[in-house]
Amino acid sequence: MGGVERVDVREEKKGWGVEVVTSDGEVRRYRYASEAQARYFAAIFELGPRVWPPVRRGKARKAA
Repeated sequence: MGGVERVDVREEKKGWGVEVVTSDGEVRRYRYASEAQARYFAAIFELGPRVWPPVRRGKARKAA
């Protein structure tokens, strides 16, 4: 696992988002309820954690 190239915090429709781009080219996106949470985790991600939290995927839609 490589280091962190870039971390962006932005406001979204339902909360705040953090986008992390690693030096390996991997893009990870996380959503948080508040700006404070997003900025806190962005600061943690800037440090380049050894283990990344799982990225929550969207809920799968069931066929009707």
